[in-house]
Amino acid sequence: MKKLNIVSKVSFLLIFLSSVFYYSCSKDRIEDRQLNSYNSPNTYLDSKKQEEQEFIIDTSGSGPIIGNQGTKIWGGKECLMFPNGDSVTWPYTLKLVELYKPKDMIYYQMPTVATSGILKTDGEIRLRAFKDGTELLLKPDPCMAQIEMPNVAPQNNMRVFYGFQTSGLPDWTDNPASLGVTTTLNPVFSTTTYGYSASIAKLGWINCGLQAGSTSNSTLSFTSTVDDLTNVAIFVYFPNTKTVMQVYNLASGQIPNGSAVKIIAIAVDGSNQLYSFYQTQTVNASASVDVTMSATSDAALTALLDGL
Repeated sequence: MKKLNIVSKVSFLLIFLSSVFYYSCSKDRIEDRQLNSYNSPNTYLDSKKQEEQEFIIDTSGSGPIIGNQGTKIWGGKECLMFPNGDSVTWPYTLKLVELYKPKDMIYYQMPTVATSGILKTDGEIRLRAFKDGTELLLKPDPCMAQIEMPNVAPQNNMRVFYGFQTSGLPDWTDNPASLGVTTTLNPVFSTTTYGYSASIAKLGWINCGLQAGSTSNSTLSFTSTVDDLTNVAIFVYFPNTKTVMQVYNLASGQIPNGSAVKIIAIAVDGSNQLYSFYQTQTVNASASVDVTMSATSDAALTALLDGL
């Protein structure tokens, strides 16, 4: 009888341990499935971004054209052409987007980071021209367009960066020849009592910027034990250089060591409830950021972004 009792106790212990193991594994699987999930926040971000302004250009009036936030533009149809080289007649349309605040760069998802590193920035604009629905080009030298970007404290040596895409993501270059544009225009902004002035050789995205990279860099990765970050928009803001970095595939780009940054994450759930995450830190080594999204309101998120 004693032998049977011992066997029974051993059997019970094995069954108990198996049950604990099964429950633990099952619990882990349930918790994995219960990560908070979100929809793409693009619709929300698009609803908040700066609208593209349109100007109909005809024979009346004279320059400059002035955007809502103060961008000034000078140009003429004699320096515009169709993609096939044909000349342009009046009227035609100029379209302008102005992004001077980090909030607006985040809403537009137009970061100020190049393949070569982060850019110190004092604003970015998109300038395009259209005729009967066809996007126009600037003619080669000596043609150009003249712009002024407002700034109460312009800095010396800021350069003209042109926007393009690398593997479908925003990128910048201050070498227009790499984009197939041959020009002798000065690539440096002049400082004026109004702000910055430059001649541009190509329409599209223009950034008033300066390389601010470093040979000593680190990266941030983003994880969460409670949230599925797949559809969460994550940004890293550098207050000292006014740089906006967008995070792709849950890993940041190269961040110069010693950078003080502000991390902002934005998400929207299936009920259109807005969520956010905010954290400040100084980056001195590669690290992982543990993200926990919290419900927020449009007003609260707007105030957060206004305060960057």
